Amino acid sequence: RPKHYNMNVTDYHFDAVLENFSIACEAMEAPPDAIRDAVSVLGLVRADVTAGCTVRLEVARKRTEAVGTDGLFECLGGDHGLARFVDQLYDFLVRDHRIKHYFRGSKLATIKQAQGRYLAQMFGSQVAYQGRSLDRIHSVMTITDYEYDSFLECAQKALRAVGADATGIDESVVIMEATRNSVLVNRKPHDVRLLLAATAKNTVFERLGGDAGVERMVNRMYSTALEDPRVKSFFEKNKAKVAKIKRKMVAFMGGRFGGPSTGYDIHNLRPTHYNMNVSDYHFDCIIDIIRAVLRDLGHDGQDVNDAVALLQPVRADVTTGFTVRMEIARRNVSQGTDHLFRNLNGEEGVAAMMEALFDIATADPRIKHLLLPDKERIKQAQTLYFTEALGGPRVYKGRRLPVVHADLGINDYHFDAYMVDLADAMVQQGFNDALVDEVLVTLEPVRAEVLCRSRDVYKTAEIKNGKSLLDRFGGDLNLETIVNSMYDRCTQDSRVQFHFEQAVAKQRQMRRRMYQYLSGAFGGPVQYEVSQLRPVHFTMNITDYHFDVVADCFCDTAREMGVQEDVVKEAQEVINRVRADVTTGCTVRMELAKAKTEEEGVN
Repeated sequence: RPKHYNMNVTDYHFDAVLENFSIACEAMEAPPDAIRDAVSVLGLVRADVTAGCTVRLEVARKRTEAVGTDGLFECLGGDHGLARFVDQLYDFLVRDHRIKHYFRGSKLATIKQAQGRYLAQMFGSQVAYQGRSLDRIHSVMTITDYEYDSFLECAQKALRAVGADATGIDESVVIMEATRNSVLVNRKPHDVRLLLAATAKNTVFERLGGDAGVERMVNRMYSTALEDPRVKSFFEKNKAKVAKIKRKMVAFMGGRFGGPSTGYDIHNLRPTHYNMNVSDYHFDCIIDIIRAVLRDLGHDGQDVNDAVALLQPVRADVTTGFTVRMEIARRNVSQGTDHLFRNLNGEEGVAAMMEALFDIATADPRIKHLLLPDKERIKQAQTLYFTEALGGPRVYKGRRLPVVHADLGINDYHFDAYMVDLADAMVQQGFNDALVDEVLVTLEPVRAEVLCRSRDVYKTAEIKNGKSLLDRFGGDLNLETIVNSMYDRCTQDSRVQFHFEQAVAKQRQMRRRMYQYLSGAFGGPVQYEVSQLRPVHFTMNITDYHFDVVADCFCDTAREMGVQEDVVKEAQEVINRVRADVTTGCTVRMELAKAKTEEEGVN
């Protein structure tokens, strides 16, 4: 009892220790009846361990209820004394390694002033606190009991430092303790068994076999990518370049998977990929390849899912350059292509561009076999087609493109090579980068016709054991329930609350459309066209931060409703495929603003 009397150990803390002790015994495979007996014996000393806290806080509580906080306010020295207390408190907070990360930055003085007023009002001052409520302030943080207890300890030390007596300190702790639930608004139930399992679990880096395993995965992935026409053009380099790329990929992925730091700076990802035209489609192809390679190497589904989940957050760094340039070009041609034809210098300009293109393409080992047998006729037909497609007069009278290309065996690799050659030809002719991008955007829809496939490739989740992802979620009704619960969660989450707090009719519409999109994406009938996502969200200023919050809300809700973890992670991967459609508007505007500011300053 004397050992614990001043330690502020509550029944909550005592029960937490018993729970940890009990589960540690389970991990050591102690017999259940022995564990029960041990817990019972330890329970006999509960009163001795918690008495000090119980008695002191109860006395302080009754005193506060009986006479209010006026006496405490005077005991602490009034407004002047409280100001000294807050100064002393912050002196401790900014040096406490457990919680100092919450008390740093340019706004520290503002936070200190607001918190000082809140504490002064709590302790009986006439100073009025007029800021936001505690739960609103702390809703963007995940503060734990440990951190809150650390704050209270700093407060007690500060009170002692300014001369408060034991009674005043106890009363102050009672008052501050009443705010715990308002500060810990994001507190999650503590699952000791889950934590124990996570602690015992190796990192993805270790599960993949360390440096050797990651290197083996990268080598296999690179070889596979070179055979995949969807992404082959990005990986087909000379021997020295290939070796350099592989080294960087091993270094990046090793660190990403939890291995030792190897010196790869993740901030290099965006500038490295900015001009490479890597789209979400390409990113998803690489994810598919990595998933297949890991399975071929004998890794189980959990390891594969965990590895993929660690790679998804870098999607924006890899695809932003393409997203921004293509969206700017798309907006420029959305009102028509007449200006393109004029900027290309009309029919003569298009003809000169095609002449340059065929000089390059017929020397390109990747595609020359498709053009050389009948070069002049093909060039003439394509010149007429491009003249019309790029805003000129309707002069093309040839066959439909799917008919022309049906038996030629053309794939994405050939089309990408052709488009790269076209870009080179335009640069050779003196056209600027913006015009090149507009031409490429205008011609991109031609890919589907040349490759004889549907333009709207609605990629859904995999079928496993004869069941779609929707079935594994429990069907339409269960998915709809999860979406509604997720929506309710978002309306309470201040990070995304602004986007979800709408009129009742609007909320009903948003819930229905989110369910309809997910139902189709998870393998059910398509009820919502994915092509609508981009225009709907373009002006909504949704960042990757917001997207991740909503995705996490969905996954957390699904877990709470009993959906298995591997199914949740698969759903998260499907949702990530439309990240660009939802965030492009904000990404494009922010990138343009950033570039303009860097170029012109803020004057």
